[in-house]
Amino acid sequence: MAVSLVFDAVLDAAVLREALEGLVKRDGWQRVGGRLRKNTAGQIEWHIPSQFTTDRLAISFAHVNHGIPSSEHPAACRIPKPSPTPSIVGDPDDLESLAWEAGYKPNGISDYLNSDRPVLGLRVNSFTDRTIVALQWQHVAFDALGMQYVVEGWSAMLWGRPDLVPTPVSPDSDPFDVLATGARRPTEKHVLADRKVGWGGILKWGLGYGVDMLLRAKENRIVCIPEAYWAPQLNKALEELRAEARANGTDESSVFLTENDVVTAWILRCVVGQMGMDPNRTVAASIAMSLRKAFEGDLIPPSAEHPYVGNAFGWSNILVTAGEVTTKPLSWLAQQVRKAINTQGTRAQHEAYYEMVRTSGTGLPIVIMGDGGMAQVGFSNWAKAGLFDLDFSPARIDKQDAGAPCKPSYVQENHGPVKPADGFFILGKDGDGNYWTSACKVKGTWEKFEEQMRREVEGGL
Repeated sequence: MAVSLVFDAVLDAAVLREALEGLVKRDGWQRVGGRLRKNTAGQIEWHIPSQFTTDRLAISFAHVNHGIPSSEHPAACRIPKPSPTPSIVGDPDDLESLAWEAGYKPNGISDYLNSDRPVLGLRVNSFTDRTIVALQWQHVAFDALGMQYVVEGWSAMLWGRPDLVPTPVSPDSDPFDVLATGARRPTEKHVLADRKVGWGGILKWGLGYGVDMLLRAKENRIVCIPEAYWAPQLNKALEELRAEARANGTDESSVFLTENDVVTAWILRCVVGQMGMDPNRTVAASIAMSLRKAFEGDLIPPSAEHPYVGNAFGWSNILVTAGEVTTKPLSWLAQQVRKAINTQGTRAQHEAYYEMVRTSGTGLPIVIMGDGGMAQVGFSNWAKAGLFDLDFSPARIDKQDAGAPCKPSYVQENHGPVKPADGFFILGKDGDGNYWTSACKVKGTWEKFEEQMRREVEGGL
């Protein structure tokens, strides 16, 4: 994984490096400077240096000073810009050469197993008018919310406030291991247990979605959804659901949707609308969820005291039909998103889900919900990571603007080698209220997605 943060200012790469290295060297944080190895049993182990030195670095680091304006660089000149209406605004792979070292193509965990490479890396590209800061990591280190704790700690160190950096949960053991081993028994049935796909369905699904994911050529694109579009959609959805509550004699004050519920539902409708599929075909939308909130005070302490910097995510699954997605109001679909998150995001439901994973016998780290012929769409919401809210002012070289915030104007991610089709990263909301989302789709299908976006916009409110 690599997340690239574009700052419209010239930043001091050495200051950024020192702050991040300072974080990794703190008690409890050394794990993210560790190395990965396989033991004799074939299991992956963390090897954490007893002391970080110039020979055993806390992070991998590279700084490239291009010495020209970003507009004159063949990749940096392609940094996407916001659009007045929902639009495809660029290809994140155009900037891949700035996220990784020249010629590098991610090859999975083997890149780390056979080298002395720390799991966390920093690459800074300096231009005369901009700085592109790329944070690299192996996903075994942490998920999106774990990344949030890393960048928040990094920012605190940059601002000279190490006292604001909490000590993470100890890496000596994994508190969530009880879910994997079955030591924590479920207390209730999963709400979608009856929709679990059997072996025949998994084979059929794998021959469809699995082939798309592993074999077919993909194209990466990033989409900007401006506030001028999504905010009225949210207001309209809330008003429709409140009117429905009044008509049904229920409490309209209980109606609740987030911005991300509406953005997720809108993306899903664009994906399904472009496919022109049978209205009775099942659509499965899988949304990654953090386990942390559900298990605070149980398996882990409160995150504000001791954050869990690792992978701790589960899934909520929305099962609808293509016809429902394309014919029902956006408010209905956004409500299905919210219901799935609320219903499947409890401690008991996470326990039930991972019991199904453990006993499925498939060897997969997930449970396939729906049926073998379904269309699959995935979502990973990074909005809570707050990447657009990072203020790196202390690293600004031009001190004339020292009092002004220095936040990213653009954020993107690159990953590999596997690139699932229709797996959407919702990267967050920039300072102007624009939402940004990216995904890889099967080559040749982005044009249809763009046509569907245009129809949605032309359809009005």
